[in-house]
Amino acid sequence: MRKFVLILAVLMLTGCATIPTAGPVVVAGPNTVGSQTDVEFLPAGPAEGATQREILDGFINAGSAPQNNFRIARSFLTDEAALVWNPAGETMVRGVYDSVMVTAATEMTYSAGIVSVVDGAGVLTNVEPAQTREWSFSFARVNGEWRLSGVPDVTVISESTFSSTYGEYTAYFVNHNQTALVPDVRVFARQGDPMFSVARAVIAGPSPYLPNTSTAFPQGTELVSVLVDDKKGIATVDVSDNVRQAPTTDQRIMLAQLRASLGEFTNVTATAMSINQSLLAIAGVPGLETAVQVDDRPLILYNKSFGYSHNSKIESVPSNAASIVSLEPTSISFDASTNAAAVSSPTGVYLVTDGTEQISVKESSVEPQIDGSGTVWWVENHLPDLISVFADGREFLVDGPWRGSAHIVGLEVSRDDARVAIAINDLGHAYVLVGAITVDATGLPTAVNAYRRLSVSADLIVDIAWADSNHVAVLGSRSGVVHAEVATVGGGSRLIGQPQNPTGISGGNKGVSGLVVISGNGQLWKPRGVGWQATGVFADILATQH
Repeated sequence: MRKFVLILAVLMLTGCATIPTAGPVVVAGPNTVGSQTDVEFLPAGPAEGATQREILDGFINAGSAPQNNFRIARSFLTDEAALVWNPAGETMVRGVYDSVMVTAATEMTYSAGIVSVVDGAGVLTNVEPAQTREWSFSFARVNGEWRLSGVPDVTVISESTFSSTYGEYTAYFVNHNQTALVPDVRVFARQGDPMFSVARAVIAGPSPYLPNTSTAFPQGTELVSVLVDDKKGIATVDVSDNVRQAPTTDQRIMLAQLRASLGEFTNVTATAMSINQSLLAIAGVPGLETAVQVDDRPLILYNKSFGYSHNSKIESVPSNAASIVSLEPTSISFDASTNAAAVSSPTGVYLVTDGTEQISVKESSVEPQIDGSGTVWWVENHLPDLISVFADGREFLVDGPWRGSAHIVGLEVSRDDARVAIAINDLGHAYVLVGAITVDATGLPTAVNAYRRLSVSADLIVDIAWADSNHVAVLGSRSGVVHAEVATVGGGSRLIGQPQNPTGISGGNKGVSGLVVISGNGQLWKPRGVGWQATGVFADILATQH
């Protein structure tokens, strides 16, 4: 791919005023460079005779250029300030307007409405509603030229610049019983060193949003380097000597984490670890799953037959299909690995395995969901803001950071059983939360915590589904216009078309391309290009596959 270098001239303004997006602190956004993703932003450095305001504008503008450890941004600082400034301390993503206020002869205050924050570890948190933040800057003369002598450890960039210069990357961590790897999306500057940043994140450990996962690297491990052999595609991660003392099992998991995390870079086909540039012999990396697979065929109920749909026929019927159908279900969530189903019917909520157990006599207001432990999750009509959980004969309720006026309208447990996605409508507002699932020693859920809010545009949600281990698909509407979108857990979101009269959505194996939507007349739809195409298959129920 060709690389486009944008030399960005800084248009200077003077005085105290509100600055629109087209003003001096904003760089070219994605519309300037078309569909190219390999874009290098190179703002101009300080001009001779620049005013204090021009120096501040130029410094903020240079936050879009992380190359060479933000070399251009540091050129606006005094030598002393350049040595101590930490641009990765926080990255603030601002909205449309910001402003500058002169507070003293050599001091200014910069303020902006912040919509997202990325911390030093690459963990993104959306700020809703936007919050105004302000920072103080001080100036000093250096050889007759103004330079910044006091700056906060922060980088502030606009939303459009952020989407063009930062990317989503995945660090993987091991679950509670070391049987699977759980993804943790991080956001890093594309023109920085994202591979090094991802490896460092893997070593440091999971974000606060995944408290029930861990890294196999011992505390105090330091990342020395990440070198890629471009001919062989091998990424070698050099780490500190304390890794040598770790148990062999832990070393194998460390390498599995790095392989999964760095394997998402297109130029990496294999990963190795070294100490002092000497390769570690780590044999037999455990087969930890990074994405639990389900059947590619839609799982449906149609004309009192339950099974997988193929060419308008139902085949591969589960062994307990007759028991499921006999309940006259209104929704079905099925786990093929355990042959267990959570079923909703007008007479209540049921767990169907080799036998049938009624776990609630009240109908659920959402489609009950099964997880890998055989636990059932649902919402009772008279408790629309609480999640009921039935785990091996024990029932408990889950509350969360939502108001009492909230209505939970959808939920689904991720296939790694580490997280649950929850869709909420609340008096004209809609949002999706993902919470971390705490389990006991036997793997049964005991609580949900560490909620994070996903970025979605809908003001009314119809249904949600896990598209893959990193993304939640959302059916919803905004201002009455129905649409589908997919939100990254720990990143942004994007629209994926407008299916016709959708009433439900289910995930498959291939991200967005594996999604299936059911419409009000029972027609099944799948994504095709930028739209949705009818499959010719009809169903009474589109089941969730866990």
